[in-house]
Amino acid sequence: MSEPDLKFMHELANTPRGGGILSCIQCGRCSSSCPIARITNEHNPRRLMEMAILGFRSDILLHKLPWYCLSCFTCLDRCPQGGDVGEVMFAIRNLAVIEGNVPEGVLTQARSLMETGCVVTPVRTIVIEREKRGLAKITPPTEDVQKILRKTTFNKKIGLNRR
Repeated sequence: MSEPDLKFMHELANTPRGGGILSCIQCGRCSSSCPIARITNEHNPRRLMEMAILGFRSDILLHKLPWYCLSCFTCLDRCPQGGDVGEVMFAIRNLAVIEGNVPEGVLTQARSLMETGCVVTPVRTIVIEREKRGLAKITPPTEDVQKILRKTTFNKKIGLNRR
């Protein structure tokens, strides 16, 4: 473990979506209900919250742990304090991105979003089926998405420095 950063919990709490860290009483319900924690011992939401509370900033932000979360929000449903661990995971991921910790799969999806307006390009069979049913063509809002990603400088974080 690295040297604790005693300001980290408050930094996290003051980010959009990070306030749930202040509600955590370390009861463990989040971990006992987490579908990912059931299949890998490496992911333990209670432990991750504890690490954040104790200030282990680099151990969290430079590791793959925050990226395991599925964002299913089962933790929120089970938390007796209403502390939204899932939202805290988003806040941690946002800070991890700033530190340059983004898994390659996420980068691939982000680049696709920037370039095409879609995270996943619809497969040909879906396009054909939509045509058969008289549904509109899928026209992603590429320009709007690109504008948002440039405004938030996310395009630079994913290695697309266009405009």
